[in-house]
Amino acid sequence: MMGLYISAVGVTGFPDISAYASSKGALETLAKCLDLEYHDMGIRFHILHPPLTKTKSAEPLPIPQQMKVEPELVGRGLAKRIDGRQFVICHNRALQLQLRMMYLFPMAMGKLLTKGAKKWMEKNI
Repeated sequence: MMGLYISAVGVTGFPDISAYASSKGALETLAKCLDLEYHDMGIRFHILHPPLTKTKSAEPLPIPQQMKVEPELVGRGLAKRIDGRQFVICHNRALQLQLRMMYLFPMAMGKLLTKGAKKWMEKNI
């Protein structure tokens, strides 16, 4: 099994991080293609969708720190679900449900997340 770390913004888009979001979308498509290409050889590819995590690389992103999850919780949740048969692996069921909504309604969810993050930032600055 091979896994690639993906971001929800690769599904929905997000302002001011276009290069990051589009690279995550491209990695997701790559994982889908590779899974199809190597499936008959017994090699599977999966995408890991962690939530926005409190890391140094996530610090400059225009997202409130309080909306980010502790790395230990993310790691434990992904480790618990890594052996599943799902193509998309999330650290918990709540994120999995949220991600399904993002796949069904990518533009609406992108607008909702953008609006929510901006409103939160304006309120807490």
